Amino acid sequence: MLLKRKSTFRLSVLAAVLGTVMAVSACSPGGGGNASSPAQAPEPNKPAGKTPTINVAYMPDMNGATPIVIGEEKGFFKEAGINVNAVKFLSGPPEFQAMASGDIDIAYIGPGATFLAAQGKGHIINIVSLGKSDMVFATKKSGIKTWADLKGKTVGVPKGTSGEMVLNLGLEKGGLKPSDVNIVNMDVAGAVSAYVANKVDAVAIWSPYTLEIEKQVGKENMVKLGDNSDFFPEYIFPASWVVNPKFLQEKPDLVEKFLKAIAKTTDYKLQNKEEAIKMTAAYTQVPEESLKLQLDSLEWLDNKKIADAFKDGTAKKWYENLEKLFVQNGNLKEVIPADKFLMTDPFIKATAK
Repeated sequence: MLLKRKSTFRLSVLAAVLGTVMAVSACSPGGGGNASSPAQAPEPNKPAGKTPTINVAYMPDMNGATPIVIGEEKGFFKEAGINVNAVKFLSGPPEFQAMASGDIDIAYIGPGATFLAAQGKGHIINIVSLGKSDMVFATKKSGIKTWADLKGKTVGVPKGTSGEMVLNLGLEKGGLKPSDVNIVNMDVAGAVSAYVANKVDAVAIWSPYTLEIEKQVGKENMVKLGDNSDFFPEYIFPASWVVNPKFLQEKPDLVEKFLKAIAKTTDYKLQNKEEAIKMTAAYTQVPEESLKLQLDSLEWLDNKKIADAFKDGTAKKWYENLEKLFVQNGNLKEVIPADKFLMTDPFIKATAK
């Protein structure tokens, strides 16, 4: 039996996108660099009986949703002595807003929201994957074929996301600056809608939203300019679990219990990928085909690799290199030592045998 949630939490990526494909209003820029809003405000953090509840933000994909559904369905959260109140978001910046208000305790984030952790708004406590699912696509009608052709063109992108990071790297590769391009801040559904309606010349978003565009316009009408892998190995793009600093300070035992459960979901998903895809599809209502393609564009890390990266300083280098990009695009003033926001001890302690 699948995890029971409020019906609004079961809104799928597909439904969110299809419901706004022709909504021109969704194409207007948002404010404050926020890429989207949560599907529903979370319930207050409160115990369910004697079992404490952790409010966890997830995204409806193979990184964010898979651990949630496996943790519930396989009893890993129950074994750890916690309940998880799962709240759907579509990007990282709104999750940090929810943490700041105390509505979210722990969240899954993509690489693009890492700068908010570096600003002290969250502590990274686990790494989920290394990915290349962020892409920049131009419309065939735009005539754009290379990064340099973006000059003077309009690009839709949810700001503060990994899509924006890949866009900025591509602009640099093409000898351009962000100011050379008309960059419009919009949520992911709005970006898809704008691309399909030819309201923008290009978009910078990620799978599975890129797959939805392909379904709407056809692969032959999309011009891919690049993705994360074009900038390996100098830049690695880790997706992470991040915790509200106040929650970590006040309830470190719950954080450790959550990490213990997540470690078990990591083992399970790596050993049962096909089942993980089916479970995630049922949970999110995103087609299995889309999730499988997304899984092909990322590398899930096992618990040993994560622990090793934490212990030998590799993870620190990954995040500090990302910070260089944030400095370039103005999200950070300077590179912050990663050990200021990368808290490795909780994971190492939770997974120690």
